[in-house]
Amino acid sequence: MKKGIIAFVAIIIVAIVTLYFFPQILYTTSFGQRILMKMEGDQVAEFYFKENQTTKDTLYMNGVIYSNTLYDIKEILFENPEVTTLVMEEVPGSIDDEINLLASREIRKHHINTYIPKNGMVASGGTDMFLAGEKRNIHVTAKLGVHSWSGEDSVALDFPKDHEEHKKYLNYYTEMNIPTAFYWYTLEAAPADSIHWMTANEIKKYDVVTDSGIETTELLDIQRQISSDQYLGRGTGNNQKAQDFIRSYFKDIGLEKLDADYDSHFTFKDRKTKKERTGTNFIGYVKGKTYPKKYIVIGAHYDHLGVINDTIYNGADDNASGTSALLILAKYFSKNQPQHSILFAAFDAEELGLFGSKHFVDNPPVLLSDIKLNINMDMISRNPKNEIYVVGTYPYPQFKPIIESIAKDGPLTVSYGHDDPEDKTKDYWMFSSDNGPFFRKGIPNITFSEEDHPGYHQASDDVEEIHPEYYKNVAKLIQKSIEAIDQNFPNSKQ
Repeated sequence: MKKGIIAFVAIIIVAIVTLYFFPQILYTTSFGQRILMKMEGDQVAEFYFKENQTTKDTLYMNGVIYSNTLYDIKEILFENPEVTTLVMEEVPGSIDDEINLLASREIRKHHINTYIPKNGMVASGGTDMFLAGEKRNIHVTAKLGVHSWSGEDSVALDFPKDHEEHKKYLNYYTEMNIPTAFYWYTLEAAPADSIHWMTANEIKKYDVVTDSGIETTELLDIQRQISSDQYLGRGTGNNQKAQDFIRSYFKDIGLEKLDADYDSHFTFKDRKTKKERTGTNFIGYVKGKTYPKKYIVIGAHYDHLGVINDTIYNGADDNASGTSALLILAKYFSKNQPQHSILFAAFDAEELGLFGSKHFVDNPPVLLSDIKLNINMDMISRNPKNEIYVVGTYPYPQFKPIIESIAKDGPLTVSYGHDDPEDKTKDYWMFSSDNGPFFRKGIPNITFSEEDHPGYHQASDDVEEIHPEYYKNVAKLIQKSIEAIDQNFPNSKQ
């Protein structure tokens, strides 16, 4: 009897202890939180790479942030230092806000960018982690949710504005360069047991998305201006107005000079007249923060055919499109310092025989061995099939996976080719534009261009005939490709 009473009492004590400690185990340990999430039909946050990835610059995330997330993110970034982007596919919140803020700071510490993909969903504490991205972007179909928070017996707005409970969040948003007004907005947007999905205007108002890229309105404006009749078709020797525009633009955005001025004059023999002529390239650069003595050269020719038989050939697509993209990219990278130095080259006399780019590689302003890559843009604004060609990945296949990963969810038809000398089904373009002189010198190069259209080298190549949305999307593709290559240069021995 006595033993039975003792056993009964022991069972009661164990039950009491279990009832007291089990909730704490459930809510405060990673093991318990996994059980809790499974019981609720959710999963804890996981970081992973996808099976078809050829590079590990993009890390994916799915699930609820919990007590082990800080350890998980530290471990995966330590093992994969090449990660530059965190894609948050479905992150509905956090059950450990302290850990969430620490893990988010780890993301910012490593200069990771964050992205919510097509049909992605991020909310609550997940939104806080998204804000840790050094650069942040959201697909138009993705959702970003916010709400207030609550404690055991109170809600956020019960506390005065100077209370310590608010400060940990306010300090975090300040660190992430998010206006503190965003925090107060989230508390009013929805109660703790609900979610408010942010509108596009709200996302813009609170700087939730960083500078999403190049200024596409200005891209079109510049193209329209330099392909107007006032510029007389930008023919070499009669393109001073275009030269003045480029020189002034380089100066206004603060590009550094490699010489006393941006102008780089050269002479060449005209193939038709056999007379000596003069051309002018324009060279400026943005200094890289990690590899300042290694260069990516972004180039486009600004000359066109000029005036023929009293008719102005404006060359809106060929190549006011590439020239405008060059200037807008220079402006973008002057505000977003790259890892490598980026040299911007506006070449003259391309139409007469690639003489501007030939002069550049024969009289390089930096050591040719220090040029890691040339990006060439020639005719990128007019294609009824919405197709852009990426030329150069056959001889330089290391760049193809990076460009493919950027293009795969985009609106363009991105094709690869015109770079295999054995492919007789396509014209060979490796010597057809300003990429040619770089190719002859053994410098890796990628050209963005479209196939010929009815306006090619015709007086009808006017700005009214371009495809603006196509052009803007091509420019964005080029910007993102350059940025991705710069941040994780393939097969690079710095």
